[in-house]
Amino acid sequence: MFLVPREDHMDDLSVPLLSQMISTDFARASGRSLSDEALGDLAVRIETGIRTALHHQREAFVAQCEARCDLWTRTEQREGVPGSLRAEARARANEAAYLRDALRSSS
Repeated sequence: MFLVPREDHMDDLSVPLLSQMISTDFARASGRSLSDEALGDLAVRIETGIRTALHHQREAFVAQCEARCDLWTRTEQREGVPGSLRAEARARANEAAYLRDALRSSS
């Protein structure tokens, strides 16, 4: 079953809210009567899993941006590269560095 947030929560779909929605949906779908404490514990476990996956994915994206930045920086610095390619390489290296920094600063 796919969870669809209520319309009043569409702009505020945070990881804690999503985790709470999943734990509540699990309890309802399984027919289990879970205490508020058990629902809270399940939500925290789901949130931890989501945050861990997001962290690893973000680090993978940062590594890709770093590799692209290095590639284009080396291209720009290579001897004999025409001026037009040098400018393009500089722009692409700057863009990759910008995206890398943006990803690093997000949490």
